[in-house]
Amino acid sequence: MARTILDAQLHEISTETIKLGNLVATALSQVLQALQSRDQALYSQVIESDKAIDILRFEVEQLAFRSLMLQQPLGGRDLRFLTSIPKIASHLERIGDNATGIAKLLLLMAPLHTLNTNHFQSSPSAQKPLSDHTITEDSIVSKLFDLGQEVYLLLQGTMHAFEQNDAHAARKIWQEDDMVDVRYHLVRYDLMTMLTSIHAVPALKHDSHALQRMTYWLWIAHKLERAGDHCTNICEHIAFFIERVMTIQPIKAE
Repeated sequence: MARTILDAQLHEISTETIKLGNLVATALSQVLQALQSRDQALYSQVIESDKAIDILRFEVEQLAFRSLMLQQPLGGRDLRFLTSIPKIASHLERIGDNATGIAKLLLLMAPLHTLNTNHFQSSPSAQKPLSDHTITEDSIVSKLFDLGQEVYLLLQGTMHAFEQNDAHAARKIWQEDDMVDVRYHLVRYDLMTMLTSIHAVPALKHDSHALQRMTYWLWIAHKLERAGDHCTNICEHIAFFIERVMTIQPIKAE
């Protein structure tokens, strides 16, 4: 009888964790749409969804703690699963926080766009020899969207590995996170190029908000990269409760 009750509790915890992952994935998807469309209604939806994510994270944690207290003694995979769930829920919630943070930054940026934003671009001579295009604010936004899509795919893969109890898939995510890092550094390079005085000073003559926007884009890139790190951390915990072993040290949350 006790095992039947525990199995039911474990199933509920797993189901609610997947629901939390879906809420977070929706928030991330919406903020990426907002990044492209500048739809302020989407900004508000993402910010509002943060409340539901926080509430569900708390509920998932409480379910796990209740099982840990009432279903004793526990051992093996059940114990590893229940002790991993609060950490997994926390990382999911932090991804939601990053999506909300991006939405808030986009909202702050809304009045900073002008008709003169196309003046903020670097000259072709400033690029690396292999570059065949001029860096512009539009090209940076495009790369940010690509970075965000990479993170979104990473999150989908992470939740699939959790739902399927697939340690092999979780381990593969660690390799895919390298692509997130590569895209992040490409965006960061372009942004730092735009912020150098040779480009920034002329741009400010046409657009007084140019540097402020570039700083916000840099923050957005960082938040997307951090979301990818949280996916990696979740995969570490998935492998732990399935295989008993932590093979790498989880990345410290910001």
